[in-house]
Amino acid sequence: MKNRVCQLVIINILLLPFCLSFSAAIDLGTVEVSYLFEEGKGKLAKDASPNKRNGSLEGGVKYGPGKFGQGLIYDGKDDNLIVRNYHGISGKNPRTILYWFKSASTREHSWVKWGVVEPTRKYYVRAHVAGAICWLRVENAGGNNWGGDDVCDGNWHHHAIVFPKGSKDVEDHQIYVDGKLNGKNGAANPMDTDGEGQEVVMGDFLAHHAFMHGSFDEVAIFSIALTKKQIELVMNNGLASVLSIDPKDKLSTNWGLIKSTY
Repeated sequence: MKNRVCQLVIINILLLPFCLSFSAAIDLGTVEVSYLFEEGKGKLAKDASPNKRNGSLEGGVKYGPGKFGQGLIYDGKDDNLIVRNYHGISGKNPRTILYWFKSASTREHSWVKWGVVEPTRKYYVRAHVAGAICWLRVENAGGNNWGGDDVCDGNWHHHAIVFPKGSKDVEDHQIYVDGKLNGKNGAANPMDTDGEGQEVVMGDFLAHHAFMHGSFDEVAIFSIALTKKQIELVMNNGLASVLSIDPKDKLSTNWGLIKSTY
């Protein structure tokens, strides 16, 4: 009986990644850029997507403990990651930006931005501060949309900003924190994101806002609107697992789980 139970457990573990893949598959061709931050040293962040859009680490940003293995530590003074020669997703095209963040302070953290600073043309993912708390926010110079879950409490939180296909206004964004869809707050403004004027940056600020301050990990930009199930898949299993294109990688990972458990 015990052997039979073990056999069933092994079969279920081996089938799990394939079940996940079929139920919430993410096409690698939709990944614009993805950083796992497992280099551990240096001033280069290697893009895990097929596009090889490596990032340049500027200022005092350094490698340190992340949500999954290594991540980046931002000191909040002058830190930035520049995605060289990549200017983001333009117009009203669908997109998803997601990452893990653990705050070291409550401030108007600047997480991801691109586009010129003109009405409808800017694209800016930052913190919306209210006293001692802050919420996840997206804006486009004239309009904005923010959620309702505090992401400045010093704990790791998964952020996801989704602009669905066919959407027209900044208020059409879906904001997820830890896989939970937040309510909508803010002001309407048509979307027409600039995709030429500025390289994508992660950390640097605009106007009176602030540099990112805290730990940053597992960031990716997609050219599609991910579903709630797909966001949860990335959040729970990590980008490395979800974006792996070699079945042997998943197979060896699951055999390791079997050996350590039984």
